[in-house]
Amino acid sequence: MANANNWTTVAESKFPWERDALDFVRAKFPSHDPYRAWANFEFIADDGSVNEVDLLVLTPLGIFLIEIKSRPGVLRGDAGTWTWENEGRQFTDDNPVISADRKAKKLRSLLERQKAIKKLKGRLPFIEVLAFCSAEQLQCNLTGNARYKVCLRDRDATPDKPLRQGVMAALMRRECPGLDPHPKGRVDKPISKAVSQAMEQAGIRPSQKSRKVSDSVLNNLLMEGPGFQDWQATHVKLDEVKRRIRVYLVRQGTSEEDRKMIERAALREFQLLETLQHPGILRTHGFTEHALGSALIFEHFPLSMRLDHFLSQRGERLEPEVRLDLLRQITDVIRFAHDKRVIHRGLSPQSILVIDLDTPEPKIKVFNWQVGYRTAGTTGGFGGQITATSHVDRLVEDASTAYMAPEALLEHEGSGEHLDIFSLGAIAYHLFSNKPPATGALDLAEKLRESKAKGLQISSVVNGAGEHLQFMIQYSTHPDVANRIDSVRDFLEWLDKAQKELLESEHDIVDDPLQAQVGDILPGGLIVKKELGTGACSKALLVEHEG
Repeated sequence: MANANNWTTVAESKFPWERDALDFVRAKFPSHDPYRAWANFEFIADDGSVNEVDLLVLTPLGIFLIEIKSRPGVLRGDAGTWTWENEGRQFTDDNPVISADRKAKKLRSLLERQKAIKKLKGRLPFIEVLAFCSAEQLQCNLTGNARYKVCLRDRDATPDKPLRQGVMAALMRRECPGLDPHPKGRVDKPISKAVSQAMEQAGIRPSQKSRKVSDSVLNNLLMEGPGFQDWQATHVKLDEVKRRIRVYLVRQGTSEEDRKMIERAALREFQLLETLQHPGILRTHGFTEHALGSALIFEHFPLSMRLDHFLSQRGERLEPEVRLDLLRQITDVIRFAHDKRVIHRGLSPQSILVIDLDTPEPKIKVFNWQVGYRTAGTTGGFGGQITATSHVDRLVEDASTAYMAPEALLEHEGSGEHLDIFSLGAIAYHLFSNKPPATGALDLAEKLRESKAKGLQISSVVNGAGEHLQFMIQYSTHPDVANRIDSVRDFLEWLDKAQKELLESEHDIVDDPLQAQVGDILPGGLIVKKELGTGACSKALLVEHEG
């Protein structure tokens, strides 16, 4: 078992399940050099981001940053998104290996700048990452590359259960799916000592729970993107007042050009949102400066879920009406923005929150306007021109580029309403196929090149897709802008046709109201929602007009 000399608990975890996971590793961890470990600490990276680490471990076979996930139940997912299900409840989040890898790179960069590491003969080994799913009875259904670098608890063989290699097998023998059995640099006593000194020199510290932005305290990290972090925050005096605060990060020692780029992105997002007051847009409550960088304060919905997570968790069970309604809400937001000469430019499921999750009609909130712009108008109103950035690739995460028009990433071609039309089509593809159109910009470009018909083909992944739905998606994502659907209003017309086509295939058309059942369509496009009562020769129906 590790002792106080080689196991440093920088801060005690307030979560019993996390303490239990750390105790499991510590009980089996050797107590001699070069083995060392640091639990529950925080560091400020060169880019200004705040990073919390559950466990950092040094063994002769490498340096490992371990992200602890202790949710019980059944775990499923893919390389990008995981979903836990336990006692009828579900929770969806990004694959923690992705964020852990970002932290590992930032931590290594920070340590390399310290005197102790600079004195080393040779380079600091790479910091590798592991996700430790520590719940004892967890049923892990991850497969393929989704299972890479994921560890469970080690378990000895018993009469009713086989031996299971877990987190300790990964640390001690590098036995873990996706983990190269050959170390990326070995750790000896001098390296172990140098890293220990560098951790002190870097100012590794307990998690700071009193970070403030304006009159709110930052609590939990909600998401992280290129150049920013989104935090859940609580008002210093009113616990019930919650906000979402986006902090734009400025890298230490960054060039003046890069500093201004980040500052412009923050100001651009705030200025655009000042003119976009719409129920489907995440509302901003202010702009302020903070020690970490410029900060935007947004309304916050604690029970909201990003659209990509929502589709991963519930997509297979969504009724066609809900898919259509979500797409119509998103399209209406973009129509509203275009009417005010604003282009989003980075629209994707990662830029859309779903609220009212458990109601028959969930609502959306569009955010992430940092690469958007407003064109100059010929008349007054709607505010002045806000120019577009030429650094889109540095302000949008890779997963979002799978929904962006190829020309959006090109410096001299990345403007125009056609950019958002493409994104609407790509989102429609995901909504109706329950599959992302691609993994990123390169994969998307390859698919568009291979498509003989040009544009994304919903019929290749969905049997029986309607003709109008196929046309809408194909010609909104056509790689040739000249052949793309011209405007959001045109897109809405095709959506109306696709909706009529889809609902008619889902419901029976009945001429006689006396014979109609819930879900049937009456003349005039009236959908029967509920039977209110019947008389001797009459029937009262609650109906809703289609579309």
